[in-house]
Amino acid sequence: MSADERLRDLSDFAAPWAVSIAATLRLPDHVEAGATRVEELAERAGADPDALRRLLRYLVARGVFAETDGRYENTEVSRLLLEGRGRRHWIDLDGAPGVFAESWAGLLAGVRTGSPGRDESWFYEELARTGRGASFDAMMEVQARADAAQLAEGYDWSGVGHVADVGGGTGQLVRALLARHAQLRATLFDLPQVVASAEPAERLEIVAGNLLEDPLPEADVCILGRIVHGWPDAGAERILGRCADAAERILLVEAVLPERPSAGDASFDLFMLTLTGGRQRTEAEFRRLAESAGLELRSSTPLATGNAVLELRAA
Repeated sequence: MSADERLRDLSDFAAPWAVSIAATLRLPDHVEAGATRVEELAERAGADPDALRRLLRYLVARGVFAETDGRYENTEVSRLLLEGRGRRHWIDLDGAPGVFAESWAGLLAGVRTGSPGRDESWFYEELARTGRGASFDAMMEVQARADAAQLAEGYDWSGVGHVADVGGGTGQLVRALLARHAQLRATLFDLPQVVASAEPAERLEIVAGNLLEDPLPEADVCILGRIVHGWPDAGAERILGRCADAAERILLVEAVLPERPSAGDASFDLFMLTLTGGRQRTEAEFRRLAESAGLELRSSTPLATGNAVLELRAA
């Protein structure tokens, strides 16, 4: 591929939108179910046949689908978007990814000014306004469940009696801890619309509140799972300070950005900038952030999920 062809490929706006629309319309599932002609696909997907044909023409050219004599087939790529494979939910524009996609329009403003002009509060308000909150909660449950099993086994909980999961969604993480460690009791703290769907459990208290405004539950350990990456340094420092007033230890469950990140890691960092002004951080940046809140980064333990557990204590 020549440099000119590579540049054109890199600047092709059509690819992410076309693939996301195919996922949103569940085209791979319809093809798998036997709808292989465009008229059948259009009827099942609720789409205009001519416009859908043009979309599929592009996706065939990009190798997402195959086509022979007007009949479409799935490829290895489109099969990744089948229901149950996990990838579709991350690009389904009818769910939370619809908010994600629109946020990319704020990247230019973010690069020019350092901020997209909104924070994480806007994001949750937009999820509620558009009815996409349940979609986001379900996506976060999957991630929390993957981290929880390793956190329950890979961290020393022997001296802990009470753990608070701040911004803990519907409680997948703390439920795993309670199931594994009988001495623990836990408090789940998140926005009212999030914890409204959290199921009660023994030794679990569910508290609704805003982590920037309402009193945080006092505990031995405060967990912030994938929270601080949603905030610029000033907001993240404020959150850490509030948690430090409520708990002896803070555990961050976050991805640690390598000093020389991959394109995927760097892309997600740009996404956090466009969405809320947040950022992915290197270990050195986490250390500086902790120090700015009067804390010390004591350890960083990698998880098989790609995240790490970072333990912070008072300096």
